[in-house]
Amino acid sequence: MKENVWKRQQYKLGLLTERSVSLQEVKEIHQNLLNQLASISEEVAEAIERNDYVRLSHLLANRSKIQSAINEIESLYEDELISHISITDRISKALKDTATTMEDEGEDILSKLTNNLDRLNESAGDVVTKAIVISIKTLSKGNQLNHRVGKLIIHKTSDGLAKLADIIQKRF
Repeated sequence: MKENVWKRQQYKLGLLTERSVSLQEVKEIHQNLLNQLASISEEVAEAIERNDYVRLSHLLANRSKIQSAINEIESLYEDELISHISITDRISKALKDTATTMEDEGEDILSKLTNNLDRLNESAGDVVTKAIVISIKTLSKGNQLNHRVGKLIIHKTSDGLAKLADIIQKRF
């Protein structure tokens, strides 16, 4: 009896007739099974709330059968089901996967980025500090040279004026 039921189920899915069921029918069956699975999940939650363990046992057995049928369809028609998924579904799935990955790894990436920015700020501060120290030393040295040149010019000018005064005084 059990084997006969299994053969009828196999025949309905088109497994014994080597995929005599159209892809559209397979997709409809697959979607119907997914809907039944969702419905049973809701009924399981309801049975648990009501402490109806007899019904819960029956629902779990049905859920197991439906899940195995879904797995069988997906394994047999995997390429066909995947190739007919719409582009928006693919994009949506990719975005959801990316969001999940980013949520998982986002904190690590943000931490690394923050650390790198801190190091960059420290390096920039060090470079600016060194540039300021070099500028201060250069300005100080420039001021010292300017003072020496000014002193030299004043000394030479006063010597020149003194000599000029001596020459003028000797002539007159």
